[in-house]
Amino acid sequence: MMKNALMFAAGAMTLALSLMPAQAAENTKVSNAAIDARGLTLVDFPRWKAVAPNIYAYEGFHPSKVMNTVSLIVVTNDGVVLVDAMGDPEQGQKLVDNIKKLTPQPVKYLIVGSDHGDHMAGNGPLKAAWPGLTVISTPASQKALEKNAAPPTELVTDKRTLTVGGTEIQILNLGRAHTGGDLVVYLPQTKIMFMSEVYLRGVFPAMRSAYPSEWVETVKKAQAMNANLYIAGHGWVDDPATMKAGLEDSRKALEAVIKEAKRLHAAKVPCVVAPATPGAPPPPPCEAVTKANWGVASDLALKDSQAQIALLKVYQEADGKLP
Repeated sequence: MMKNALMFAAGAMTLALSLMPAQAAENTKVSNAAIDARGLTLVDFPRWKAVAPNIYAYEGFHPSKVMNTVSLIVVTNDGVVLVDAMGDPEQGQKLVDNIKKLTPQPVKYLIVGSDHGDHMAGNGPLKAAWPGLTVISTPASQKALEKNAAPPTELVTDKRTLTVGGTEIQILNLGRAHTGGDLVVYLPQTKIMFMSEVYLRGVFPAMRSAYPSEWVETVKKAQAMNANLYIAGHGWVDDPATMKAGLEDSRKALEAVIKEAKRLHAAKVPCVVAPATPGAPPPPPCEAVTKANWGVASDLALKDSQAQIALLKVYQEADGKLP
C-alpha cells in the first residue's frame, strides 16, 4: 500500500509539472506580479506546480487580467483540502477539472483565505462537483459571503487544526489584514504557509477593505513563524528563499505606503475624489496622490488603480473611522 501511495504521489507530481506550459524564458527574478512581466499571456493559465509531494500552488488569472491569482491544493488519501477558489465560475470549473486530473479524491474542505470575489467567485462549480464540501472562514468572511454560491458553514476565530489523510492543516487567524476576515493555512509537516491576500507579492498594497496598520502586524506574525515556504495569494511562486524575501518586500511596501499616506494626512493634503461619469474616462487622481512618493512600492503592479484607494484607507484609519 505504501509503495502504491508513493507511486501515485510521484505520478501526480509528474502530471502536474507536465501540464504546466514551458517556462524556459520566464524571468524568475522579476517580482512585479504583472503577467507580462514574466513574458506570459492569459493562455498560459491555469498552471500549477508541486511545492511538496501532493501539495500544489495553482495559478489562474485575476479578473483584471493583469496578474495571477493563486490557490493551494492539498491532496491526501482521504480527500482534498483547497484554499481559495479562483475569481469566476469559468475558472472555478477549470479548477475542478484539474483537481480531478490530480486525484480521484473529492474536495472535502474549502478554506476561505480571502473573501474577495477574485478568490471566491469560483465556488459554485466546486459545490456542484462535491456537494458535501465544507466551507470554512472567519465570522467576518461568512458575513461577506452570505450570497456566495457556497457560503461558509464552519468558522475559525483563532485557530483550527484539521487532520486529513494523515496531513495536519492549521487554519490560523493571525489578525486583520487585506480583507478583515483573512485566514492563513500552515502545513507543519512541510513548513509551508499559504497566506492568500495577506501576502501580495509584487502588487501595490490594495486596501479597499483593509486594516492598514493591523495588516503590517499580521505579516510580522507570519514571519515570526519562520515557515520554509510562504505562498502569496497574488504573485509568482518561486524558490523558498525568494518567497521569504518577497514577503519582507511586501511588508516594506505596506509600511512605505502607510508612512507616506500618514505624512500627507498630517500635512493636511486633501484627497477629494471626483465623481465618476458613466461612459467617461475615470477622473484624475486626487491632490494627495499626485504629491505622493510611494518609495519601494512605486513600481508594483496595480499602482495606478490602487494608490488612491490605499491613501484614503490610511486617511480613514488616521481619523479613527475604520469599521
